[in-house]
Amino acid sequence: MRTNRGFTLIELLVTIAVLVIIATMAAPSFGNLVVRQKLNGNARDFITTLNQAKSQAALLRTTVAVCPNKTNTDDNFTKDKCATAFISEYTATSPSLTNTQKQSLLVDRVYLVEIDPKIAVQSTSSTGALFNATGSANAQVSFNICASGNSRTITVQRLGAISQSSGTC
Repeated sequence: MRTNRGFTLIELLVTIAVLVIIATMAAPSFGNLVVRQKLNGNARDFITTLNQAKSQAALLRTTVAVCPNKTNTDDNFTKDKCATAFISEYTATSPSLTNTQKQSLLVDRVYLVEIDPKIAVQSTSSTGALFNATGSANAQVSFNICASGNSRTITVQRLGAISQSSGTC
């Protein structure tokens, strides 16, 4: 009587073929999962930065701006562009700021949210949010970020409340 010493080559090939078929069916779902996780992470970072800017505005008793690092029309939105768009004394010519004062203003009063290159920003209403000295927003602003058919809309209310909703794009 012969003892069984292992698997035959046919058994191993069939097992590998079944695993390849299962992996092929699971790969697209896994890819979408990774993109959705990036989208959720970017939305969380955006909300965290908005809350931090709101607190900074109340702490410093001055205006603080928050902008994503890209908009629907500009993939390279910088802190300088954000400050120019939202902080009036940054571009004021009468009491001009020195370069050191401008750098300090950019560090203390302008926040830039890093959005992943695979995430699209579809907000058309505004390029950023501005918080005043009490921590409330100057206007209601919505940011819509989108990836792989999923979207997250982050809304800043006038009183400074921040909310997030999910949808499709």
